[in-house]
Amino acid sequence: GSGKHPMKFVKEKNMEPYIAILVEGLRKIAEPFEEIWVRSSDIRSDEYNHLEGAPKEIEGNPMLGDHGIRFSLKHPEIMKAELLAVKKIAHELPHKKIGVMVPQVISVEELRQTKEMARGVEIPSNVKIGIMVETPAAVQIINSLCEEGMDFISFGTNDLTQYTLAIDRNNSAVQHLHNEMNPAVLNSLSYVIRRCRQYGIETSICGQAGSNEEMVKFLLSQGISSISVNA
Repeated sequence: GSGKHPMKFVKEKNMEPYIAILVEGLRKIAEPFEEIWVRSSDIRSDEYNHLEGAPKEIEGNPMLGDHGIRFSLKHPEIMKAELLAVKKIAHELPHKKIGVMVPQVISVEELRQTKEMARGVEIPSNVKIGIMVETPAAVQIINSLCEEGMDFISFGTNDLTQYTLAIDRNNSAVQHLHNEMNPAVLNSLSYVIRRCRQYGIETSICGQAGSNEEMVKFLLSQGISSISVNA
């Protein structure tokens, strides 16, 4: 919305304008709802290279590149600013429930560092911490992630499907193979829901799959806590 890449604020050593942009946007989103979950930035280089201050490096495969939580932890100023923006909204709207979820998780250490940063900015108690489950790695280590401690997970089915089936969802030649109802994807969803229920962790889904009637039936049969759908 600002036309500026977060790295511009990092290079200028002034994160306050970035925090202000986020607070303004989050306030508008939070006001009508009882609860919102805010994803930390997932800035793929091919999607955001037009923004002022964007890195000039061209990645061979941005989908598998430097984005999500790996980028945020590499640039902690950005992650800290985003947490501070959520903190401000949580203080402004103490009657709201707010969650912070981090994308592209592949290790327990990424969750641990996120929680450490949240503690470092003194995130209030009405803010939940969760992760996006959108990599096969997150599926495979879900028990360890649960044991590390988190409040919720949300499936990113678009990415989980492309990574599981080895299909670039930006490649029109293989789009016909992109199917979130593939048994390999469904098995991953089912396993994670079961394990999270065992640990008392809330489960949800975002992405287009939540608006698929067959997927909704499947998720309900598995005991998912909530489903995000297109209005």
